[in-house]
Amino acid sequence: MTVKLKHWLVVASLGLLCAVQAEAQTATKFLADRHVAKGINCMMCHDDVKKGTIKLNEKKHEACTQCHGWYDQVAKKTVPVEKDDQNPHSQHDGNLPCTECHKGHKPSVNYCGGCHMWGFKVP
Repeated sequence: MTVKLKHWLVVASLGLLCAVQAEAQTATKFLADRHVAKGINCMMCHDDVKKGTIKLNEKKHEACTQCHGWYDQVAKKTVPVEKDDQNPHSQHDGNLPCTECHKGHKPSVNYCGGCHMWGFKVP
C-alpha cells in the first residue's frame, strides 16, 4: 500500500468517524432518543404511545424503575464525589416521580434548582 493511499484511508476514516459522532449527537437530543438508540422501544416505557402515558407498576412506580432500579438504588449510583455536593436522587422531597426532572421528549429540568442554587445537569 502506498503512503498516499494510507494517508487517504486515515483521513477518510477520521471524516467518517466525525460524521457518525455528529449524527449520534443529533439523534440523541432527548432522553427518549438515547433510549431508542440503545434498542429500547416505546412500549417499554409507555402504556399508550399516542397519549404519551408512562407505565406504572402495581405500586404506582414509573417504568423507569424496571431498568434503572428503585429510587434508593439510583441514589447509590449518583453519590457525589465531593462530600459537600448534593445527590439529586437522595433529597428531602422524598421519592419524586422520575419524570419530575427527566423528560423523555423535551429538555429535562433541574427540579431542585427551583429552590436551591444547585446546577445539576439532568439527562
